[in-house]
Amino acid sequence: MSLFGVQKQRLPFQWVGGSSLHCCVPKCTCSSRYNSCLSFHCFPADNAARQLWLARIRRANFTPSRDTRVCSRHFLPRDIFITPRGKRLLKKGTVPVLFEWNNYSLPEPRLGVWERRPRQEESAAAADPTEDSSGSEMEVVAPDHDYCVSAATGVMANELLRENESLRRQLELARSQIERLQLRTRFCLERFAGSDDQIRLYTRSGYLFNLLLPV
Repeated sequence: MSLFGVQKQRLPFQWVGGSSLHCCVPKCTCSSRYNSCLSFHCFPADNAARQLWLARIRRANFTPSRDTRVCSRHFLPRDIFITPRGKRLLKKGTVPVLFEWNNYSLPEPRLGVWERRPRQEESAAAADPTEDSSGSEMEVVAPDHDYCVSAATGVMANELLRENESLRRQLELARSQIERLQLRTRFCLERFAGSDDQIRLYTRSGYLFNLLLPV
């Protein structure tokens, strides 16, 4: 037990004969000579993947050799598979993520914005219910659309309607006067068309009337 109450993970030390491999991760003292339950993995041949490993183990300026190893303690269990012969290998693209400085654990993933929003809406709905305790339903008022007529627009529309009605009555009156004039003219023409004497009398009276007009 450490001073801060965090119990460090202790691995059983078992003697293993043969050559000894050591983990190159800082603050890790694991060795293949004393830990048969661990596997030790070399750095990837790809340069980009190798640089990523060095960044994860915090040894950016370190140049790994052919014998440099990282023990399986720094990988997630799901990233390691065992062959039929019992050899432990890493899956493609695996990187070390478990270290002493993160207490050999990963932080829980933070929820995204869209994942957090439904919970916030639910909490807001619970804090501000739409119905009161008496159970009476609230009246829902539909919002006005963009094409709703305002008060000033309604007054103007009424004035235009009244003006239109007045113009319509004037037009009907003018049409009636035109019809009466047309009927009167037609009556006069039909009246004089049946008598030559009346036509001569009318034209003669008009000629005499013009002669009597003052010059």
